[in-house]
Order: sequence, then C-alpha cells, then structure tokens
Amino acid sequence: MSDNAKMPLRIVVDSREQCPFRFEGFNAVVTVGTLEAGDYSLAGFERKVAVERKSLGDLIGCLSGDRARFEKELARLRGFDACAVVVESSQPTLRLGHYRSAMDAGSAWQSCLAFMQRFNVPFIWCNSRQDAEQVTFDFLRHYHRDRVRELEALRIPARIAPAATERRGPGVGMDGRPDTPQGRTGGKGNPLPRAPAGTRP
Repeated sequence: MSDNAKMPLRIVVDSREQCPFRFEGFNAVVTVGTLEAGDYSLAGFERKVAVERKSLGDLIGCLSGDRARFEKELARLRGFDACAVVVESSQPTLRLGHYRSAMDAGSAWQSCLAFMQRFNVPFIWCNSRQDAEQVTFDFLRHYHRDRVRELEALRIPARIAPAATERRGPGVGMDGRPDTPQGRTGGKGNPLPRAPAGTRP
C-alpha cells in the first residue's frame, strides 16, 4: 500500500446538505463546500466524482412532486466520471411501499429503474443510514485509490543508459569512436562495398 493510500480521504460535503454524514471514526478529513452536483465529493475531484444521499422519504418526494428538479440533478451527475445515488433504505422497503406517501410502490420502483437507465446513474440501496455512510465512504475511497494508482503508474523512471546521454559531435558513432568510411564494415567484418565510379549507388 502506498503512502498516499494511507492518507485521510479529503471529503467535501455540500453546504446545502440537510442531514450530512459526519464520517466520525473514518480515515477522513471533512470540509464543507458548494458542489455543482451531489452531496459528497473529494477535494480536487469535485467535478469528477459525487454521491447523492437520499433518505427513503427524500427519494419518494423526488420521484413524485419534486421529480423535475431530481431529473436535473441526475442529468448533472451523468457527466461525472463516477457517481451514485445512495439510499438510506433497502430496496424491498421501497418496493413493498413501506413509506409515508400516497405514491404507488410499483410506480416508485419503475421510476427508479427508468432514471438509472436514462441517466446512467446507479442507485445503491443500503440497510440503514449507518450503512449508507459506510457505502458513501467506500465509494469515494475506491475512486481515490484508482486515481492514485494511475498517478503512480505514470511515475516510471526513464531507463536510458548513461552512455547514451553523452553529447556527441559530428562524425561520432554510437560507441563514441569516429565514424569514418574506412571504419565501416559489413556483417562479417569486411569493408562495406563501394559503388563503381560513374554509377548511382
């Protein structure tokens, strides 16, 4: 594991997040900022990775009365390298209609499927708020780890022989000796043949 991988994750929480995760006990440093999309991101990658957090009640509201605004949010997330909607509830809870809303459970589930397909944004269903916090941290951590690996792969030292870096003047061969016609030989050590006078080689 590289030293970068051991460093605390620099998580940015959107200033408009109503009930933010605090990531207490996680290897993370949390700052508050204004994000273009999503509720959580990484410092330096605010336009690359984002997580949108939803309680089940929030999600149902976004699938019904606040649907237009939610679609705009998903459209912004679609342009990111990595993004997800993390729901603080399980999928069966939604599909069985265990929530306080008049919205039909079947319609709510079909809307989720349609949005995932239309905007290419996955919905990650969790067992609880605590589980959703862990999932959010891990989602951002994996993205950060992959970016660190990419940077480390680019830091490959150039393998150039020291002799090849020496400056050579005109008429000097690769071995540093004068490159003269008399010194050039064929494949078996014989002088290279010369074209007869008056002919083109």
